[in-house]
Amino acid sequence: MASGLPCLCEQHILALHAMEEAMSEKMVTTASGTTCTWLHRRQEALCLLFFAGWGMDARPFAPLGAGGVDVCMLGNYRHLEAPQLPELHHYEELVVLAWSFGVWMAAQVLPWPLRAQSRAVIALGGTLQPVDARFGLAPGQFQGMLAELDEEKLHSFYQAMFDEPAHATSFLANRPQQNLTALRSELEFLYNASLQSRSSIDVFTHRIITGRDRIFSGRNQARAWGRQENAHNLRTMSWPHFPFYQFRTWGEVLATLLPEL
Repeated sequence: MASGLPCLCEQHILALHAMEEAMSEKMVTTASGTTCTWLHRRQEALCLLFFAGWGMDARPFAPLGAGGVDVCMLGNYRHLEAPQLPELHHYEELVVLAWSFGVWMAAQVLPWPLRAQSRAVIALGGTLQPVDARFGLAPGQFQGMLAELDEEKLHSFYQAMFDEPAHATSFLANRPQQNLTALRSELEFLYNASLQSRSSIDVFTHRIITGRDRIFSGRNQARAWGRQENAHNLRTMSWPHFPFYQFRTWGEVLATLLPEL
């Protein structure tokens, strides 16, 4: 596993600008309203379908190279409808990675054909009960975030995703370009929908607890997955909530999360 984070040098900044210019071609909004963004699409044999967390777009993941995999990211959740992604069926291998609130979202909407096709479906740093004092985020904490969301609160949230200042700095340099109204709208949907849909099917073949997590605490994640009857392939990693900047490529991410790949 790579120990360093790619620096924000001139070459990286130029690459980020190039990614932004191409975004209109790479990003589509599905019938469900969910945004599908191809972070990397080079016709590799393996595709990673990535359910991102709340409020994310492609920018925070710009420092990660492909590493031999195509990466399709889902985000901007507004409805509980399965995304239609027929192009994924052409890949030799498919791996689903759900992170943060994307864990709950994947459990709700990941269609059976994609589950059946997937080599693995991985939960990372999230639970099936995301609004719960023992198994996710405390409802009061969530309600406070909704009621008081402003730039200061958002900045504090971003900082809490990390335990290394350099990683937080890099994230803030690549922070999502979403306004507070859009962020609040998505957060309100996730809060209400998760409380109304209390029963979630555990679709995951692998579950990774982020042990140093200050968003979804490692203790709550352990309680949540420990009470699942089929909680095999459960590991705890000494990671913060946003662990991606420990890696240089998505290929390295997969090699760590799925050593048998």
